[in-house]
Amino acid sequence: MAPSTITDRGVPAVVTNTAPVRSRLPRRLRILILLVLTQGLKTALWSSVNPILGNELGAISKIPEHDNMLHPLAHLAYNTATIALGWVLDYDYLDIGALTLVANAPYAYLLATYYNISLPTVAAFMNIEVISIALPTFLLRPQSKIHDPNAPLRNRYLINSFQVQTATSLLAVGVYAVVIWSALKSDVLNPFIITHFDIPTLEFAHAETPITIAWKVLTAGVAAKSFLLNPSIGAATGAVTPVHPFDPATATLPETVKQNVWFFTRRTRTLIRQTFILSTFLLANTVQRCLTLQGADAIGAVGYSSVWILATVICAGWWTWVGNTETDIDS
Repeated sequence: MAPSTITDRGVPAVVTNTAPVRSRLPRRLRILILLVLTQGLKTALWSSVNPILGNELGAISKIPEHDNMLHPLAHLAYNTATIALGWVLDYDYLDIGALTLVANAPYAYLLATYYNISLPTVAAFMNIEVISIALPTFLLRPQSKIHDPNAPLRNRYLINSFQVQTATSLLAVGVYAVVIWSALKSDVLNPFIITHFDIPTLEFAHAETPITIAWKVLTAGVAAKSFLLNPSIGAATGAVTPVHPFDPATATLPETVKQNVWFFTRRTRTLIRQTFILSTFLLANTVQRCLTLQGADAIGAVGYSSVWILATVICAGWWTWVGNTETDIDS
């Protein structure tokens, strides 16, 4: 019997997203429509639920002054930045929905745990924030190839794997729960919040357990996995050799800096980029949200958001090894 031979497998063909465009309107016009629809839908949804839930959030918010438009402008600037970033990076409704959910999780946890806001109001807040931006994006943007089951990706089996997706989601939930629990039990978080926020009670914070925290951050952990891990898995190309080998004799200064600083695989670079984006939006959204609360200051908002950013970075560190099927550095 002739000995079998081993041949190198070629790089799988990866095609661009072929999902049908849901709108043929000009690109710039769609961005403007998306912003208007997002703000309009959010206003309409709050107008519908406020008479049912009561004005709980209004009771703990600072009374806006006639000559102070800083908070409304900050909120509008944040929403505009979210939409613009999603448009530039080709985020679909699942990407932008996951980003919005995680970015609003610290504020929602603060409301439920320290401000005694009812669960229906917190749930309504989170759902309105996600729906108001995800639904217009669904209507105006095509589905990304990461979320298109028919788009060929080298590691599609990892994205479609129930075991991988469930295990990594539980990992994220566990990390967020452990970090927040550690901050509570080490007497770091509660004294800090007492100093920089005008909170009505610490009863629920003292009663927290890892299980109750995990329940509160469940959706945030799943969304963080979707926003951070899946795009990095989908970015893997599987190239066995660099497309453009680095030659120090002929390399320019930018090429040398990139080789020595930004030398990671495409999958890792994508994970770093997504982590930076999510951390930035966690900081920006938590600060602009917390500064609308009575008695809150900027130091408190930044310090509180750092707990969530730390948990996000830890998750990304764990996921550096998940789905790492690349054998070399690719371009």
